[in-house]
Amino acid sequence: MKVKQKLYISDKECFDVIVQSVLYDIKQVKGKTLTLRKLQGYSYQRTMSNGALTTTTIEEITPNSVYRFQTKGRVNTHTTTYTITPNSEHSCEVEYAETITAEATMQKLNNALVGFIFGFFRKRKVKNLLKSIELSVINQNKEKQKTGQNVEAPSEK
Repeated sequence: MKVKQKLYISDKECFDVIVQSVLYDIKQVKGKTLTLRKLQGYSYQRTMSNGALTTTTIEEITPNSVYRFQTKGRVNTHTTTYTITPNSEHSCEVEYAETITAEATMQKLNNALVGFIFGFFRKRKVKNLLKSIELSVINQNKEKQKTGQNVEAPSEK
């Protein structure tokens, strides 16, 4: 599944929100505070809302450009990639790509069927996620302007 969407925030702002979310997730699950430089190759286990145990591995992290991770469960492996392309100083295009692979033939068929049936809803959910990233940055910038703070955030955390 692929979703492309133009956001009216910079590539850096978009990337920073994604990375902050990842860092927060790791802090909640592992209790560790990591930096951007230590994320590539980092793996951690977590229990999903349905009780399934998964292992998430951050495969690629290129500042302001790419974030790719893989989540392995008992039967499926999900690979998710955010590719951010700047359009201008204040806008970017984000491509969200997700692939699901499985070993067993029946699981592959099940994934294809479920993907076909629920694909529309998944795409809409991803578009809403990207829009919420955009809105979050816009609202943060408005708040910073009200309080007179610097709007720029450091890219190396």
